[in-house]
Amino acid sequence: MNTRAELKKFPRYLDAHLARNVVDHPDNPCCRDPGDRRNPGREINVDPYIAAVMRSRKMLTFAGLTALHMLGFPELRHMAGTRYPIQVCVSDPSTRSKLTGVDFLCWPLPYEASVYELGERTIRIVDPITACLQSLRFLDHIESVVMFDSLLSRHRSNRAPKLAMLETLILGPQRFKGKTTGKWALRRTRGGTDSPMESRVRIKLQQSRFPEPVINHPILHPITGERWFADMAYPRLRIAIEYQGIEFHATRAGLERDSRKISGLQGLSWNVIPLTATDVFSRRGWERFTDTLRAVIRAQSKRVCKF
Repeated sequence: MNTRAELKKFPRYLDAHLARNVVDHPDNPCCRDPGDRRNPGREINVDPYIAAVMRSRKMLTFAGLTALHMLGFPELRHMAGTRYPIQVCVSDPSTRSKLTGVDFLCWPLPYEASVYELGERTIRIVDPITACLQSLRFLDHIESVVMFDSLLSRHRSNRAPKLAMLETLILGPQRFKGKTTGKWALRRTRGGTDSPMESRVRIKLQQSRFPEPVINHPILHPITGERWFADMAYPRLRIAIEYQGIEFHATRAGLERDSRKISGLQGLSWNVIPLTATDVFSRRGWERFTDTLRAVIRAQSKRVCKF
């Protein structure tokens, strides 16, 4: 047996029948403190997973994309090759069974697993790093970066040890599907990010031949003492790129915070360029955004050269 299991209470189930579940626990790389509304905890329907456990005669270890979903990772785009909605892990191919709607992933490397109590039932989930490595085969290069960035996000604990473990497994002699994609993504992974969209924008900017922006660049107001974090920035040119997410701006408080931030940055002679999901995912929107960014970079470069 190449797993080490740890018994835990699954976080905050809302009723004894486990109809809904809110992920908010130490293994969740996207957990936020109560005052941070940029990426609130997601409600996760655990019914399909409980049903799979009940139909199986063996203890299932949820893995891959399923484990990421249960651990509260952001929704990842451009998935390919997933046969079934539920993925579980086995070490020996001969132990796979024909369980309807379940994809058995053969994983040869050691891993840790946590066993969670769900009322009278228990479920087992692989550790976050193993779940990430198992998911590489189903993701494109950009989404793999998003996944790694989420594992090492700003509010995630123990980022350095987890990055070291990723490097050991991806750059070492171990063989597994998706390893080439993992190497590409690891070189472009940055710890301390805030949201998956910011990760996507950062990589797309580099692919569009822009310099890599600084993520979460701190900016302090010299008089009021207010401190802001620019989502992405070119500090020397005083250019800030702010992603306008629907979830974050869905409340009056979110709109007011964003308005104060933009006004404050502009008052400090920063050029603030907003963008939305439409700008990122539509060709015309991305071209419009990059044209604006190029124009601002040219103007700011001339201004900096004068001083």
